[in-house]
Amino acid sequence: MSKVSKLRDLTTKAASADHQEAFDEQTADDADDRSFCLLLSAMLENSLDQANDHWIGEQTEDVRKALYDQDGLLATFARKITFVTVIGIAGPVARENLRLLRHVRNAFAHAKLPITFDTPEVATVCADLVRINIFDPPEEPDQMPGLTPRKRFQVVTNETMMRLLSSTGFKVLFWDDDGVEKTIIGGALP
Repeated sequence: MSKVSKLRDLTTKAASADHQEAFDEQTADDADDRSFCLLLSAMLENSLDQANDHWIGEQTEDVRKALYDQDGLLATFARKITFVTVIGIAGPVARENLRLLRHVRNAFAHAKLPITFDTPEVATVCADLVRINIFDPPEEPDQMPGLTPRKRFQVVTNETMMRLLSSTGFKVLFWDDDGVEKTIIGGALP
């Protein structure tokens, strides 16, 4: 296997709970916007993979590679979003959020100019992100219009990841500011 093939394989390996601590450190408040966006987006893409894998079911390594490799059905962020929409995991609100999150991620990944979440083009897209309910029993989420673009990106991404993981049957743990555990709703995203 070539060095490049090994590198490509690395990009399709599933992340585990053991990786979460490193992700958390790398997405801390002091992380620069580009790194923060790219890593949080990678975590979101991992959650999409887990939701898709759960729906698809256990597969051989060869089938998994065929799905996720360079030209596979689930090779790109956009294709993964389309797939979770087609199979009913993501409804119209989640689909639009995922589409916007993907475009913000792509801007940070490919912009030839320095950009931040306060760059007007980024900020206006982030303003269109919609918070979704994550709790069972349902609560109407406060859309928090005063959130900074970076914080709105973070909140919507985290809510989406929690719902995607919960849709797989994984018990996502959440405590409110008073230390009270709250149940994350399972099933399809709105």
